[in-house]
Amino acid sequence: MRIAATLSAALALGAGGAAARVSPPSYALPSWSPDGQHLAFASASGPRGAVVTAAAAGGSLRRLSLTGALSQVVWSPRGRRIAYGSHGKVFVIRNDGKQRHAVGNGVEAAWAPDGSRLAFVQSALGGPIVSVDVSGSSRRRLTSGRFDHGPAWSPDGSRIAFSRATAIGGLESIYLVGADGTGLRALGPQGSSPSWSPDGRSLAFWQRNQEGVVLAVFSFADSQVRRLTRTFAAYSRAARWSPDGSGLLLTVCGAFGACRLDVAAADGSAVTRLGPGSDPAWSPDGSKIAFVQRRLCRGWSVFTARADGTGLRRITPCR
Repeated sequence: MRIAATLSAALALGAGGAAARVSPPSYALPSWSPDGQHLAFASASGPRGAVVTAAAAGGSLRRLSLTGALSQVVWSPRGRRIAYGSHGKVFVIRNDGKQRHAVGNGVEAAWAPDGSRLAFVQSALGGPIVSVDVSGSSRRRLTSGRFDHGPAWSPDGSRIAFSRATAIGGLESIYLVGADGTGLRALGPQGSSPSWSPDGRSLAFWQRNQEGVVLAVFSFADSQVRRLTRTFAAYSRAARWSPDGSGLLLTVCGAFGACRLDVAAADGSAVTRLGPGSDPAWSPDGSKIAFVQRRLCRGWSVFTARADGTGLRRITPCR
């Protein structure tokens, strides 16, 4: 089971009818700058949201753009721009807060490795996957499925992996397509939310079974699928490969929605539990992670920690 992770849903934003009560600020969806010195993330209080940046070592927050509820914040590989999703549209803004513009209707945006293009799904229900350049022009329709999800660029930028279902809520299978929209093919295994290994030789994805979901890896060398974890009730978002390809950072959730962070060894030898949290992201050098946790505050906060979960540092204010 995939848990939807829009900021308004995941953080339970809104005053719940208490018009006189101001909701505490909550933060989510952290994304590292390519140099590892800053974080971009979503901020919200009630129905209002904003894209915010802060130094990864902590300090004051800088608001780049006011918006509504956010579903995604992603720093570009080149570092000059940040993409974000809000109200069914994909936006791009410079890291100094200037030149904000919509590039298309859609969700689940993914940057090409060279930062020149964005691929995204045309609606929250799925649908064709398209790609555009950073201005929103040079539009290419890459797939034609009504329920395509989770576009992920290969490290060399030549292919995009995604999942496809034949009906809403149906079983998904992993597909590949060329970055120019040619060469569509089914990879074979049933799964969703694909994620490429840094060397491009493997794909991680979530597989559904009768009890829940497991994390699995497909090897292009031998076309074999290897399970890395036991079965969990649910997950949130694609697993994140460490920069050296040795492990995968994942968010697994219980039947009632409580989520935690685990790191699964890429060779299947172990799974390490880090603690409660969601929205995890590796720093570019793999030494740290950023994530969201509700800890001693009324709202959710962004934290960083060492890759083993120690050295916890709060990045956002606690109110």
